[in-house]
Amino acid sequence: LSFWRIKIRPGGPPLFGTWNGTPLFGLPGNPVSSHVVFISLVAPWLSHCMEAHSENGPSLADRVRVKLTEGIKGAPGKLCMRRIRIEAGEDGMTASVHTHQGSGNIHSMVAHNGLTLLPPDTDAEPGDIIDALWCR
Repeated sequence: LSFWRIKIRPGGPPLFGTWNGTPLFGLPGNPVSSHVVFISLVAPWLSHCMEAHSENGPSLADRVRVKLTEGIKGAPGKLCMRRIRIEAGEDGMTASVHTHQGSGNIHSMVAHNGLTLLPPDTDAEPGDIIDALWCR
């Protein structure tokens, strides 16, 4: 077992290890948590293994800076990866927060196109510029 549990929200209990030499990922039970872990950990690892990544490294998402249209409450002691809708405009990129952030909210997986990268113990106010993953 290489790791089990990481400090992200949602998606904290994934695991990674090998079984008889075969790599094994274990995803969380909630649909949204599994989606977040797949986008942020599994897909980049698979791209890296297939050497199908750009010079910037493997990813299904681009790291961007976005201006928030609403505030976000962070997660105590964990990287906060909330679902957001990113739009590019004349004034740069803006992000609106999906209204219901529950881990079982399947609609939020198709209604968003990004994830916040809000550091642990950090809240963000409307107008703040933060890092985010813009999912492709």
